[in-house]
Amino acid sequence: MPQASDENQASKPTDLVFILAIAGRIDAQSRILAQELDKSRSIYYAYAVLDSLSSSYSMFKYFFDLFASPNDNDAMHEFLNSPAGLITITVESVFLVTFSFLACQFENEKEDSYKKFIANAWPYFRDVMKGLKNAYKGWRSAVVAFSLIGGVDAKFLILPMGVILGVFAAANRFWIRSMLEDRKTMMSANIALLMEIKKLISLSHEEYFSYLKRIKYQTMPTRNFAFWAVAAGGLLDGLYLYVGVLGLAVLSPQLLTAMALICVFYTVACVITRIYEEYDFQLRLLITQTKCQLALITKELETHYARLLFLQEKHDLSKVDREELKRLKSLVYNLINQFDDKRKLLSQQSNRTYLSSALLGMKNGLYAYGALASVLFLVGSILVLVGISFPPALLVASIILGLVLVLGFTSHSLVTNYWHQKKQDTQKQRPYERLIEWKNSLNDELNKAELLEPEEFHALLNDGLSLDPSPQFFFQEWFEVLRSLFSGFGKGQKFVDFAGSSLQEMGEDGHYRDTPVMYVLSAFSALLFGVTLALRALAKGLGRTPLAQQAKLTDDSKETSVNPEITKEVIQKTEEQRESIQYAKCRTDSPGRADSLSLFGIFETKTKKNQSNSPAIPHSKSESALNQLIPSQNSTILGLA
Repeated sequence: MPQASDENQASKPTDLVFILAIAGRIDAQSRILAQELDKSRSIYYAYAVLDSLSSSYSMFKYFFDLFASPNDNDAMHEFLNSPAGLITITVESVFLVTFSFLACQFENEKEDSYKKFIANAWPYFRDVMKGLKNAYKGWRSAVVAFSLIGGVDAKFLILPMGVILGVFAAANRFWIRSMLEDRKTMMSANIALLMEIKKLISLSHEEYFSYLKRIKYQTMPTRNFAFWAVAAGGLLDGLYLYVGVLGLAVLSPQLLTAMALICVFYTVACVITRIYEEYDFQLRLLITQTKCQLALITKELETHYARLLFLQEKHDLSKVDREELKRLKSLVYNLINQFDDKRKLLSQQSNRTYLSSALLGMKNGLYAYGALASVLFLVGSILVLVGISFPPALLVASIILGLVLVLGFTSHSLVTNYWHQKKQDTQKQRPYERLIEWKNSLNDELNKAELLEPEEFHALLNDGLSLDPSPQFFFQEWFEVLRSLFSGFGKGQKFVDFAGSSLQEMGEDGHYRDTPVMYVLSAFSALLFGVTLALRALAKGLGRTPLAQQAKLTDDSKETSVNPEITKEVIQKTEEQRESIQYAKCRTDSPGRADSLSLFGIFETKTKKNQSNSPAIPHSKSESALNQLIPSQNSTILGLA
């Protein structure tokens, strides 16, 4: 018996490794599939058609509830089969499908202004529709829950306040999308500027300020207002996403109150996580700004160090050379200090605190519960078709399970962040620390400190640029795939009720009922919608490289050495500049002085205007546009990719 027990215990690690290997294989194959789907774009066209068909049903029902009979399926059936109803749904469906399909077709259009307008206008139009519908449904769910708990009939507030909140939500979504598109454009411009800086051979102090002015920033009023906007959007979406489940089953007053309190917690958590998402997105823009600033400091530091090496190697130093040597050492010392400060700032921006880790875990937990809620709505739709009431125990268990998911993912994020910080603390001794020690000795013994070899100097800089950001999770992407799958099942079934209303028959109770043919069509439609929406979520979430993953390119830069030819070219250029300066001091005519001073960028403003500018950054609709900006692998500053 002991031997058998030992064998079982010995097999457990092997089984665990085998399971992890299978999971890794599945994840790898899923990512390959996602990349192929994203590249072919066929899934996006299919999604454009099906999503617009689903929107045609949901918006028709929204306006029918507002201006006709709310929740009166028989009245909607009569209207759909009337000539006016057939014309209405045909025009609406054709318009939405055409608009969505053309927007997908022209997504990457850069020349034709009309095509660009169609591609850019559809996301705003869809946000307006979702804002109107979701705010109305969320408010209706909240009023119904309040009426059941408080015993007060407040349903008269559903229509007027629902419309007002819907208009507000639509305008809020419109502004948020506009603000996010502007921010993505700024990020694209900063990344393009970073690539341009990394290709520079040298950088003067005047050129430093010229590039510094080209870095894109978002104004503080816009950033502050964005927090209020996303908080309001999170509140309205939270009512729609988390309070609506209370209407699936009939609960006792005490149990309904308890479940309502939990749903209120979900709504508040949704507001908090939306604010965190906005903070995280603002931080991404700040990171691109910091990377550009750090790249400029690094290039200027390399330029002055090359000049310092050139003077140090000269045998006969004049008084001017010795003063210049002293000035360059002091300048290199100050630039290394700036480099270290900016590097620490970038490290802080790239790593999460315990608070941000907790908020990230809470967000992942809400996404998990969102996938679970989509399953509940699907089950509710199926039970309605077969005439069975929703089990209250299933609803209560699911709502409580959501709390477990939020708590579990929050704990996971905190533990992961703890081990990441512990790993960083154990890796404090890095080659970069030698550069700091050398810098301190340079300051203490200004004229006696030995200069580092060019290869060693660049290697230490590259090591300093190699930062270890917080680990990235893909729970959100996978839960979005699951949510889209089950949500698509429900949308497919509802679309058959909408498009196939003529197939319904009058039942014995005087209401229209679905026929067996509609059940078969609903099954096929649900499968088509579910698979399409899930594959689209997979392609969008895992088929594109997130912007944050570009920080991983720093791992490849640790062993990169400086190109001696580039260093030699920098020295030659520096010597030519110094000779031009000395020659200009002997001249008194202004033309010669202007030519020499132009080497330092003093009179370069007008000439730069005549030079060809860098290509314009296209309007960014998603992070896929940012992924096209691939950094050069021959640059010294690979760590900023």
